[in-house]
Amino acid sequence: MGKAGPLRWRDGRGWLVLVGGGRPEDITHILRAAIEAMSDESPAVYVPTASATSDGDHATSQRIITQIETLGGPAGYVAPIFTHTDATDLRNARRLAQAGLVYLGDGAAQHLITALSDTPTLDAMAAVYEAGAVVVAAGAAACALGTRGLCEQEMVGWGWLPDALICPHYMETSKLREAVKAHPECLGLGIPQGTALALGPDNQVQTLSTNGQQVTVVLGYQFRS
Repeated sequence: MGKAGPLRWRDGRGWLVLVGGGRPEDITHILRAAIEAMSDESPAVYVPTASATSDGDHATSQRIITQIETLGGPAGYVAPIFTHTDATDLRNARRLAQAGLVYLGDGAAQHLITALSDTPTLDAMAAVYEAGAVVVAAGAAACALGTRGLCEQEMVGWGWLPDALICPHYMETSKLREAVKAHPECLGLGIPQGTALALGPDNQVQTLSTNGQQVTVVLGYQFRS
């Protein structure tokens, strides 16, 4: 288990990059850092599940893949995963199993969590992360990696950050503080747009920002001495 202060995250040789949100052109610095953290030149795979529809994220998907390639990253493609049925398709699991960078697109966090939970696709993403791949969770998708998420609603995530309540698109403290007050076993992470929290092997932690904003941390009572 990775650890820095009270923050813990899933063991792996790769990086978890939680992005608060932002247009592809506004997070260039974050994408470049994610590419530099890759352990090899395996493909970049975009997962559009959070968009909830098979055509609603097509333009954004292609922009992200093109931008990764333009910034010096590997060739990439979109994994057509929109439903739980898609995520149980072994062809999609194999797509994720080949990835050196997995990009979880922004959208509806609860749809992403529901669609990928308990599937071969999620298992494949965990395996490549453990082997050294970078997992970028953009905007609402970052909620999926925490024990809890706070975006369009409060939700239960996959627990890759087992004590974290993650709030992307973060703008003000009161909503996050109220959520942590209701779940004192958690620490709240407020991540503004244009900012990312990067968690790596050997307990490495970095804040990446294109606008100077920082990650806000709110400690639940369990973490206060």
